[in-house]
Amino acid sequence: QHSPLGPFRLRSLAGAMTSMFRAPRAQDLVTDEDVKTWVLAAMDATMPALLKECREVLLFAMQEHKKVLAEQTVIMRRTLEEQSAQMIRTLEVQGRTVSRLIAFGGLSGICSALWKDLEGDRKAQYSLAVGYGLGVFVIILWV
Repeated sequence: QHSPLGPFRLRSLAGAMTSMFRAPRAQDLVTDEDVKTWVLAAMDATMPALLKECREVLLFAMQEHKKVLAEQTVIMRRTLEEQSAQMIRTLEVQGRTVSRLIAFGGLSGICSALWKDLEGDRKAQYSLAVGYGLGVFVIILWV
């Protein structure tokens, strides 16, 4: 079963036949300049489509951003209006409270001075006390 040429001769013959039918390497056929030319041609061919798609994406993003800003503006304006209304109510309550404090202070000061002047006259002091009570009632209701 041995070849008359021997195992070494078969390998050499196989190697020689393989090298005869071997395809050339890509580096031997394609140069760096070819690759550069192909890449530039591909970029030139795809650039308009790429720019168009980028423009469409940016326009879409800008439209969505505009919608979000509009929604946020409405929400913020509504929040500011609610806060303003609450501040107005708070200021009204505080204003009434201060007015009542001033009225009570004035009424108490006047009644205290009159009370001292009416010392000894119980009937007049009781009348002053009733007047003070009515004054407090008026202050609470109308101030």
